[in-house]
Amino acid sequence: NPEENTIMFSSSLQNQYQKQLEGQHNFFRNCRPTTARFNIVRRLTAGLSKLYQQLYENQNALHANARLDRSFIKDFIKPYEMLAHRYRVINKIGRGTFSQVVCAEDTYYPVRHLVAIKIMAPQFNSIGIQESKTLLYLNLHADSDNIHLVKISNTFMFEGHFCMVLDYYEGGVPQLPRISNEEYRLQVLRKFACQLLITLMYLRKWGILHADLKLENIIRTKATSLDLRVIDFGSAMRIDEVHVYFNTFEAQTLAYRAPEVIMGLPFGIEIDMWSFGCILCELWLGYPIFYSSSKHGVLREIEKLLGPLPDSVYRYGKFFSYYKARPDGGIRSSTGIEDQNMLRIERICRVLKTQDINFVNFVDYIFNCDPSKRPTPSECLFHPFFAPLFPFKLLFDSHLVTAAIRTAFVNGNNDQGYWHDDNDSLRTSHNTKSNLNGIMRIYDD
Repeated sequence: NPEENTIMFSSSLQNQYQKQLEGQHNFFRNCRPTTARFNIVRRLTAGLSKLYQQLYENQNALHANARLDRSFIKDFIKPYEMLAHRYRVINKIGRGTFSQVVCAEDTYYPVRHLVAIKIMAPQFNSIGIQESKTLLYLNLHADSDNIHLVKISNTFMFEGHFCMVLDYYEGGVPQLPRISNEEYRLQVLRKFACQLLITLMYLRKWGILHADLKLENIIRTKATSLDLRVIDFGSAMRIDEVHVYFNTFEAQTLAYRAPEVIMGLPFGIEIDMWSFGCILCELWLGYPIFYSSSKHGVLREIEKLLGPLPDSVYRYGKFFSYYKARPDGGIRSSTGIEDQNMLRIERICRVLKTQDINFVNFVDYIFNCDPSKRPTPSECLFHPFFAPLFPFKLLFDSHLVTAAIRTAFVNGNNDQGYWHDDNDSLRTSHNTKSNLNGIMRIYDD
């Protein structure tokens, strides 16, 4: 009977297909462990998740097993979509572990006005809220155009996502011109460095660490401009919060991480200065100076350039014994080694491929492995490397000028501070913003 044969044949095919499925299921079940599931997002952000869970556990803002929704990263926002009945999305301009950034048009303006909107994943809304509070606090107390911080203009919720409206900058990551004229490249580097130091001076004044300074978090306002803005304050912390981060979280991106952070020492504002030095060298070289995929490798690169880390400082680190026993010899004591300064200068000259002694000395000045001896931003501004920008410094006692800078910016006392005006004379200033306007005029010339 043809019908019976067809039924028997179909039944046979179905049985064979079922056996194949069972065989594949058993194969894959035996090939992967059933106990520990691998979650790449959780592995990459484990420290951050623990940190922010501790900081916001009372608010119940994060879940222990939070993971990113891939549809949020890929397809959540569509072009021409309206956010908050005001911002018309144009295109996506970036994304990260916690958020994505879109370029949008603010329709409340009579002329075309572009903004950048940072949209947080719902699991990490608390990180965005904390970042917005930090930016609002900093913007409130400063003229951001002179302090070189990104401006925040609005916040809102959109379908469970916390959103921040920021100024839109189209210049991209800063780069030095690829020309053979070393002096011109150094002058551009000075102007970039000066702006970053002004930002660090301001953060230091208000007791805030950026804690994730890197070249990707610095952007030019326009493609043809040397004006910079520091962005991404998602990891920023106050000085009185450092102990919480110290116990649960490794601050800074690895290639820009200060040795005291790697070694598990209590850290402070000095770690931002280390990152600043790494950025300076990366701008000059075109690649990170301490690049490695592991903490061992970063320490090895630091010691190859700067010499052995001092035992007297790092023996108290949580991970000192671990790194001391590493295969490449660990941290070697510098006790008894005489005059390593010249050797270190020669190595820096060779790595940076420059003979400009002021630049080499400035890099060596910043990369002090003893955090207590690392220079402050205001002290760096009066290094001879910046003499072409501030020639008046050579005419006056540097201690007096540095003291004035500390009074105006570090201690927050603006009653009296000395600065440089358009007539190349010292004058008394009663306002920090006017001081910054003066410095901006100098290096914009």
